[in-house]
Amino acid sequence: MEPSAPSPSNSESDRVPQLPRLPQQAQVAQQSERWTSVTTPPPTSRPNLSPQSSIASTFTFSAASPEIERYETYQGMQYGSQYGYTIPGLGLGIAPPQVTQGHRRLLSQDSVTHTSPRHSLTARTPYQSNYQSNDYLLGDPSPPTQPLQSDYSPYGHQSSPPPPDAPRKRGRWNCGWEWTNSAWIMYGLLVFGIACAASHHVFYNHLAGKPAEDQLRMMRFGTLFAYVTKSSLVSAVVFAHRQQIWSTVRRKSLKLRTIDDLFAAADDLRALASWELVKKARVALALAILVWLYPLTVILTPATLTVAPLTEVEHTLCGSVRTLNFDHERAKNWRDYEKINGYPKLSLSLYNSTLANSLEVRAPFNSTYFDYWTSYSATPELVSRMSTYGNRVVPRENVSAETCGTGWNCSYVLNFVAPGYKCEEIARGRDNRVNFGAMGAPFNTSVLIPDGPNSYFVHATLGDYSPIQIDADIGGVPNMPPPFPKNLGAFRHEPVLWIGYADRSDWSSPPPLNDSFADWNSSFVPVMMKCEHYVTNYTVQFNHTYSDQVTKVLKKTYVRPIVNTTYLPGVDANDGTRDNTTATPESNYVLPLNLGEYRLTGAYRSLGMQMRDFINGSIAYFPGPYASNPKILQTRLIDRTNYLVTQNFMNEVESYYEDMIFSLLSNPQLLVVSWAARPDQSSGIASPAQNTDPNLKYACTKTRTINAYAYNARDLWIVYALAILCATASVFFGALALAENNNYARDTRVSSIIAATRAPGLEDLPWTMSKWGEVPQEIRDTKMGYGMIADDTAANTTTEQLEGQQKPMYGFAPVEVLHTNDGDTTGMSPRDRKGSWITQRVRISRQTL
Repeated sequence: MEPSAPSPSNSESDRVPQLPRLPQQAQVAQQSERWTSVTTPPPTSRPNLSPQSSIASTFTFSAASPEIERYETYQGMQYGSQYGYTIPGLGLGIAPPQVTQGHRRLLSQDSVTHTSPRHSLTARTPYQSNYQSNDYLLGDPSPPTQPLQSDYSPYGHQSSPPPPDAPRKRGRWNCGWEWTNSAWIMYGLLVFGIACAASHHVFYNHLAGKPAEDQLRMMRFGTLFAYVTKSSLVSAVVFAHRQQIWSTVRRKSLKLRTIDDLFAAADDLRALASWELVKKARVALALAILVWLYPLTVILTPATLTVAPLTEVEHTLCGSVRTLNFDHERAKNWRDYEKINGYPKLSLSLYNSTLANSLEVRAPFNSTYFDYWTSYSATPELVSRMSTYGNRVVPRENVSAETCGTGWNCSYVLNFVAPGYKCEEIARGRDNRVNFGAMGAPFNTSVLIPDGPNSYFVHATLGDYSPIQIDADIGGVPNMPPPFPKNLGAFRHEPVLWIGYADRSDWSSPPPLNDSFADWNSSFVPVMMKCEHYVTNYTVQFNHTYSDQVTKVLKKTYVRPIVNTTYLPGVDANDGTRDNTTATPESNYVLPLNLGEYRLTGAYRSLGMQMRDFINGSIAYFPGPYASNPKILQTRLIDRTNYLVTQNFMNEVESYYEDMIFSLLSNPQLLVVSWAARPDQSSGIASPAQNTDPNLKYACTKTRTINAYAYNARDLWIVYALAILCATASVFFGALALAENNNYARDTRVSSIIAATRAPGLEDLPWTMSKWGEVPQEIRDTKMGYGMIADDTAANTTTEQLEGQQKPMYGFAPVEVLHTNDGDTTGMSPRDRKGSWITQRVRISRQTL
């Protein structure tokens, strides 16, 4: 019977045609040229749904479009042809363009116009095409004589995935590109991901320790490496996951909702909560979880490169490094006004002459014409005061910038010979039995507290050089005619520093103020020491940190006394001079005519005299305090809170004098300041060219603290090792899944899903008409599998008719009509398996009349 066209009606229900479901096969009758237009009204309210991309929704589209089922048999149609979203049979689905354009076309989201010729609703309208039907026996090793072309499917001429033993052929439009869906892609992605991880390591290792310049750009490059590595590895995992999807559905029957979750697990987090997946698809589920976890590599690996303070060390040469060379004083003649770079050279000492108006005299010194020492010059006095008041070694102006370079710190070690005081303790305690008189000491410990009033007592002038050597006129010219006294101007003895001080028994508690305190006697320990002036060989390390200079004496060797004599107290000289100092042996006196040694000793003496001027004197602690020499309180040797000496006093005395010596380097005009690389050459105030002269550079170690890249290789490889290990395991399971499908790679594209959801049995399920892709709950609970599909049209076909006409169809179907590849059925009872003829023959194409 042919149903009549629907009549117009104002009723909402009458406007929607209620058409029966089209049968699988029918004969088309000749129709008149009468056309009927039917408009589907828009729904009063849209369901609160979002479009579904689940496999069940795909079932909805493809099961409602029987034209797709027949579309496989038309020669000349190619994969990639346009498909339309249409309403065949007033259902919703995907159909070829002939259907959407020639029969039904979509006008809007809510209305459809039916413009096909009037025909019998009990039959499907055939398309005018070169239709051909081919049948072959199941298991026949020979393919059809003329294979059917249906290239809308990714499997070439076959409309559904081929059996494992089917030959593969290249389609017309994908020539040369089938390798993109090859198993080698999975392996290549794994190898490429490992290579990118190694490149990431090489890049970060290259940056490690270098200044953190262009940080944003470098971080972006690191993130790019991490992203490409993650993308490659996760793509390999996704590829393996796809193969496991098809392997799982081939081997096991699952509820449609579970198949939904299986296909959506890699992009829908809710799908991971399926308990049936945990029970029946553990490998596929694990691979899907890995897909969700792999983005962590993009977060964790770039964080292995950070910026941190780094001390950069360079062993190189530094310019403008000075040292001390007192030998330059040996040949200094104050009459020669020498300059370096426009600045005069300065000596440490001042001299008198025995000859008036000797400025222009260049005759050699003799017994009637010579110079003799009179005092230190103003320059060492200035330097010693600066060192004393600053309690440190005075650095040269801009020394760090000139020596180290801008932004750098540096250090270097100098070795030079200079004066130094050698101190030793000779008595300690109140009950000492030292014979101070025999030692030549001018006092004993009784002058110190607790027995005496003084906390500090120093005698530093015994046997000192007399500033007035003879009655003389201006300039030191003697008033007497030659010959002059033989010891005129002689350095007879270098005064010994006799130092007494009250040491404290307990430095952690405040000292008693006077003898009324019970712990007065036990709180102080009188100590006696002496310091002799020596020629000393120093090894000193200079550290320049920013604008600060720190010195450290690495080694010092006392070579000899500056004047190697012993003072004889109470013995008059009576040698015609006003210097009444007598010392023994007299042969060790340093005389003016011994020019070089005399000038050198005079320089040493000038510095020693600066030291003695500051520390000579006493401090009365009780009653008091009172300092006989205010200069004492200007030194760092006295604690100004209680007027007692500082802790470790003997070493402090030596260090205090050394600071004066090293501070000479702060004034390059001094004659003794020389180039460290050329000690025989006085430096003076250097020109910019001299500061950069490679011949004047000296070995140093330059350091600087910079923001540098810090690379944690261990953390990066922990993350990448886990990612690579998981990807390798995933590829292994993907390879196993490929082996189950004869190494034929499968995908989850829409065309593949459509090809796999063409089972006629799917049309018998209770689908609902919904353009939103709604799937009824009872369908979601239907157990399905993937394999050979039994065609429902074969029920009325005899054995003789089916003989030699069958070829296998593969896809999803309820388990009652499904076979596995080995001929066994899935989900069927033993009774059904025994009596089912259709399970032995499968027809994949049907001829339409």
